[in-house]
Amino acid sequence: MSAALVKNAERMMTSAEPLKDGIEITFADGFKGLVPFGEIPKVDTGEDVVSVELPNPYEVLLHTKTGETVEVPWDFVRHYCDFSYQTGLKGVALAGKKAIGSRIRQLRESASLTQQALAQAAGVGRVTLVRIENGEQSPRYDTLVSLARGLGRPVLHLLVSEQDARGNVVAALDASRIKKLEFKPVQIRGGSLSETVLRDRR
Repeated sequence: MSAALVKNAERMMTSAEPLKDGIEITFADGFKGLVPFGEIPKVDTGEDVVSVELPNPYEVLLHTKTGETVEVPWDFVRHYCDFSYQTGLKGVALAGKKAIGSRIRQLRESASLTQQALAQAAGVGRVTLVRIENGEQSPRYDTLVSLARGLGRPVLHLLVSEQDARGNVVAALDASRIKKLEFKPVQIRGGSLSETVLRDRR
């Protein structure tokens, strides 16, 4: 039986560097590409950006002079960095639209929101939300940001489940980082059941 590998691990972002014209991203497969500042919502030029953060392999955070944090997911970055990825996206566009739509519907229903309530909270049209949830329309990045804000969730949670996001990030940690982790038993109050939790020794 072969080892299970992180899906799309070669496309994980490993570094993000602000340059004059945009953010240069390096991926695990060695590919580098530039995302122009003008293509990033709420960012016009490099002067608008105070700092860049790569908290995990799947999103870049841009901190602006206005105090806002702009989340840029890895697939948005790869779209601008890799023409072959753009070509590949066309083949899975329908499945992708349906998956995102289904995920947004699940988050909306778990928050006990109607389509109208979420549309108002996000500042998007209800018809647009219906089309997105039905997989008939691919949401623009700024629409995803608005929907995430309306749901009180990070954009990443609209793209993948929280469990998948955590699992992929943990799987992507390098060996030296993993060696710093240890398991310790924890006694749950009021019972005899114990559970094992991950603790960081750094």
